[in-house]
Amino acid sequence: MHTTTLTPEALAELRTLGWHQANMSPYVNPTVAAQVKRVLAERGEPWAASVLGRDLSRRSIFQRCYPWFECGEIETLVLADHAE
Repeated sequence: MHTTTLTPEALAELRTLGWHQANMSPYVNPTVAAQVKRVLAERGEPWAASVLGRDLSRRSIFQRCYPWFECGEIETLVLADHAE
């Protein structure tokens, strides 16, 4: 699957929920970080880009094989994976 099947309204709700989950702690949740690696491997970056609504060509400073994620985006991807 290369693009999400979720509606724009559902994606907006998931983005808000993901942002709130991320802001519950000043640290990245290691469980969510592990889950998003699995989601990216299974669904691919084009799917993730369609969920987040942006280009993912910017790479992480620490792990160049992964995209750069803003606050709440990894949570959003995990939530979207569960929703689909």
